[in-house]
Amino acid sequence: MTYFLIGESDPTASGVEPQQALGILVLTYAGYAFQVVAGITGLILSKKKSILTVIFGIILFIPQLVTFLHVQENIALIIVNALLLAIPYYYLHSAYKNYKS
Repeated sequence: MTYFLIGESDPTASGVEPQQALGILVLTYAGYAFQVVAGITGLILSKKKSILTVIFGIILFIPQLVTFLHVQENIALIIVNALLLAIPYYYLHSAYKNYKS
């Protein structure tokens, strides 16, 4: 998709419109930026009881869970997504445990 946006790929071969490809790319980078912001916020608020970190944990966990549930018939992808699911789970679990204590 990135090659398509910079003009290195044939637009008809990708099956994606330029606006749609740009939107997907922007959403992808926005998601990564949110992960960084959530991680930094979690570090800053790690010594305090904060509902914000619990909310961030839920927001980080749900998309990864949906991705994990939709992977089928590829053992390598299932294993990788299971490992990637552990990261937001640990963040959410720690944030919730910190909030409750």
